[in-house]
Amino acid sequence: MFYSLLGRTVWFGLKLFLRRKYGQTYVPKSLLAGATVAVAVGVGVAVLRARSDES
Repeated sequence: MFYSLLGRTVWFGLKLFLRRKYGQTYVPKSLLAGATVAVAVGVGVAVLRARSDES
C-alpha cells in the first residue's frame, strides 16, 4: 500500500513539474518545432516522389 501511494505521488508530482516547465505538451518547444519541420519535409519528399513516378 505504501509503495502504491509513493508511486502515485511521484507520478503526479513529475507530471505537474513537466507541465509547469514545458506546458501541456511535456516537450520543449524547440523539439516540437523540429518534429513539425521533419514531418513537413517528409510529406514534401513523398509528394515529389509520387509526382515523379507519374511522368
